[in-house]
Amino acid sequence: MFCAACHTARGDWILATSAALNHDGNVGNAQNDASVVADSSAAANASLLQLISITDGFSLSAGGDLSGQLYERLSGLNNASVDGVLFLKKKWGVGAFAAWTRLGVSIGRTDYADRYRDATLYRAALEAGKRLDERWNFWAKYTFERRRAAPGEYPIYGVSSDAFSQEGRSFKAGVEFQLSERISLGLGSLLRHGDVVSTSQPGAYIFASSKAVAPDPTFGPGAYAYRLAGTTFGARLGVDYSLTVHNLIGCGFQRLETHAEGGNNYTDSLSELAWIYRF
Repeated sequence: MFCAACHTARGDWILATSAALNHDGNVGNAQNDASVVADSSAAANASLLQLISITDGFSLSAGGDLSGQLYERLSGLNNASVDGVLFLKKKWGVGAFAAWTRLGVSIGRTDYADRYRDATLYRAALEAGKRLDERWNFWAKYTFERRRAAPGEYPIYGVSSDAFSQEGRSFKAGVEFQLSERISLGLGSLLRHGDVVSTSQPGAYIFASSKAVAPDPTFGPGAYAYRLAGTTFGARLGVDYSLTVHNLIGCGFQRLETHAEGGNNYTDSLSELAWIYRF
């Protein structure tokens, strides 16, 4: 069985690159105005995948991603990442309007300029989508994510110093509308539950609800990172313009609202201008 599949499989290579300018209105996820820090960043990504058509609508993709990000003010957050990814996709029919599902797993490493945020990331995701007609396209995605970072050197008052390790589950869904041959609009939603990291000045109200606490000097003297349990709700609106068959530019705005343990709630707004090229 396995050898027969090997002989009938066909492989294609997909190379994609992207660049983006971002502005984050609350980089540290702070609750109070005095601790809120906004910053802009530039990011770049390159990915290489081999797509292997197997049989009966199944395809397998394997490859990797390289990415990096530079911040305007918070230089400690400058980072570089490498990821290995594997996807198994099933197309439930023939043609552009057939529904599809995809199961994916990935493992990656992100290193930061401040060093204490360095982490290994594990992800598993299940996606599904369907194009209803030439204009409307729907999709949904469920993700489990685990982030493992090294604990800080010194626990604070007996509380764990493993502030930058996180675990969470998220559900995203969205709709895309083809406004014209070149322009498409997208509307997406997010629901996430799990660990969140909030950086602010010390406070008993947040310390009492935290799973872990560690100094976070990237945000200034006396700043601390607090790991909390929280639920995030989000919405995103985006517009894409196809320059050619292979590349497009897009802009988007996302609004997030997080309700964390102990009433430590915060909001965030993110805007992005991006360019994507796929060979």
